[in-house]
Amino acid sequence: MKTAKNPFLATDWMPNYAAMTPEQCAAVLEESIPAAERAFKVVEKQLDISWRGLVLAPSEAVRVPFETWGILCHLTSVISNDAWRAVEERFQPAIIALSQTVSQSKALYEGMLSLLEQDKKLKPWQRHILESNIRSMKFSGVGLTGADRRRFNKIEAELGKLSMKFSNNVLDSERESKVTVAEDEAEGIPADLLQGKGPWTLGIDFATFDPVMRYAESSEVRERFWRMRSTRASSGKTNNAPLIEKILRLRQQLAEMLDLPDYAHLSTASKMAGTPANVLNLLNPMLAVGKPAAKAEDRELANFAKANGFKGKLQPWDKSYWVEKLSQDRFGFDEEALRDYFPMERVLEGLFTLCKQLFDVTFERAKGNIKAWHKDVRFYRVKNAKDEVIAGFYFDPYARPGTKRGGAWMNEIRGRDFETRQQLPIAVIVCNQKPPHGKQPATMSFYEVVTLFHEAGHALQEILTTVDSPTCAGIQNVEWDAVEIASQFLEQFPYEPAILKSLSCHIKTGEALSDELANAIVQKRTFRSGNALVRQLLFALTDLTIHSKAYPKKFKNANACKEAYGKKLLPTPFHAEDRFLNAFTHIFAGGYAAGYYSYKWSETLSADIYGAFAGEKAATRRRMGKKYRDTILALGGSKPAAEVFRQLMGRDPDADAILRLTGLKQD
Repeated sequence: MKTAKNPFLATDWMPNYAAMTPEQCAAVLEESIPAAERAFKVVEKQLDISWRGLVLAPSEAVRVPFETWGILCHLTSVISNDAWRAVEERFQPAIIALSQTVSQSKALYEGMLSLLEQDKKLKPWQRHILESNIRSMKFSGVGLTGADRRRFNKIEAELGKLSMKFSNNVLDSERESKVTVAEDEAEGIPADLLQGKGPWTLGIDFATFDPVMRYAESSEVRERFWRMRSTRASSGKTNNAPLIEKILRLRQQLAEMLDLPDYAHLSTASKMAGTPANVLNLLNPMLAVGKPAAKAEDRELANFAKANGFKGKLQPWDKSYWVEKLSQDRFGFDEEALRDYFPMERVLEGLFTLCKQLFDVTFERAKGNIKAWHKDVRFYRVKNAKDEVIAGFYFDPYARPGTKRGGAWMNEIRGRDFETRQQLPIAVIVCNQKPPHGKQPATMSFYEVVTLFHEAGHALQEILTTVDSPTCAGIQNVEWDAVEIASQFLEQFPYEPAILKSLSCHIKTGEALSDELANAIVQKRTFRSGNALVRQLLFALTDLTIHSKAYPKKFKNANACKEAYGKKLLPTPFHAEDRFLNAFTHIFAGGYAAGYYSYKWSETLSADIYGAFAGEKAATRRRMGKKYRDTILALGGSKPAAEVFRQLMGRDPDADAILRLTGLKQD
């Protein structure tokens, strides 16, 4: 294999993204996939019933194509274009087939069962990994043969194509969707969105959509934006509605082939929850608290709007506007004006300071050319108390509508591995904030500040792991409904007045937030928390239901299911044109299928953990921070998440902690 000049095959710690091309990626995949298939067959033929022979050797045999594929998937999410997509579409079937070859290896499966039974010297974490691998292989169809296996594999390949198409449709639809705003319609819209003279043509990416919905004085303008964003991927070539139903039917077929009732049971079986019934046991008590609170909040909003001159019934495009007005009236500050207090550089400095205080690590920004995928990307080296580099992370902060997937996320670039090589971990944090405007520095909304802390929580679990095996270092092998614990834990800290002030520095005056303003922001945390809770419950329950066996009998389609839950859970049912499911990439093109409840599951545990930090003195917080680092952040997936939680807290979780934190339940 010609390796010398292809950056996809370089073994440098920091990949040379700047030199990577779609053609180079295709060349590596074309050669490495069949090579990996041959290497894996050798492993099977010469099978060694040992940890190395059953876990490390198979992984090493297929390492090159899967690492290359991981880089490709990252690039299509941050610099998507037709050339990168073409490579992804071309090789996805072969990558899925290679994955199936490994996960459906009867020799490997039976070898692991034998190793578990015979080797009494296995360490507890090795037994845990073997048990996880055995379960995963079982759910990947290892027990199927002949025509059943061929059908199973065909379904998985088709699901891969449909998920990729779903994601691309959302990206394309958002890129093509524009709203024109005339000069006499622009009152209230933040000035940084209106460059030059009108009329203006604006996109519907969230960084644009959100401030328009909250500040545009014209209800007609808000309605145009709302309709455009709410109907993304709902018509023409980018219509995702047919794809949703195909995906759901195929997932149900997979579950049935594995002798499970439905995909919801298949999804939860490998998570902390275990069964859909256990998920409902967690969510239903929350619903009993959230729904009455949400109704009361909406009555208050309607009365406020009426008292301030609004006539008629509040429409979906009116709510954000009047919520912002009510918020300003109650708390005395404007969310958009608050941006000036949060220049991105100061927020990062405050985040790093908190990490130093809690976890005794420092962050050093790399200078010079870091060979990233975009000029705005930066790289940080993470150092321990001895000034030794222990990890790194990339930060890609700004929105690039049309080429960069919306939202925010964290991914692994390099996993920690001192079992098969000497490799430190690298994570990437991707956000979609507003870029700098003219001479103005990049500023952040408070929502974006919290989002950054959330993703940093994920990154810390990836980069502060002390596990040496790539099988369970960082976020590897962490149950999906526990993987949000670290992120939701860290996002609590910006709500502490002292920390909030440390993140602030007005771009004109240099002043930090006043005590009064900081306290007002913190108090707003519980503002309309009932609505926030029932919305998340609606997402979770809709997701669980459309992946249930009963779904086709009860509902015409997924949208009908969503509308039914809207009537049951929300203070105001969905508008007839709301098609948010068509852009719900979390469950149709991500890892949250029948698992969106994971946010609430993890949030319950993270709120309980944060309660041990809240209000404590600095010395106590440092001790708790070390314990948290040594458990949640360090242990990765080497133990079941429930055991890691008990090791940290000394008890099982308190399910009411999240309701107390959001003000929906008092002690």
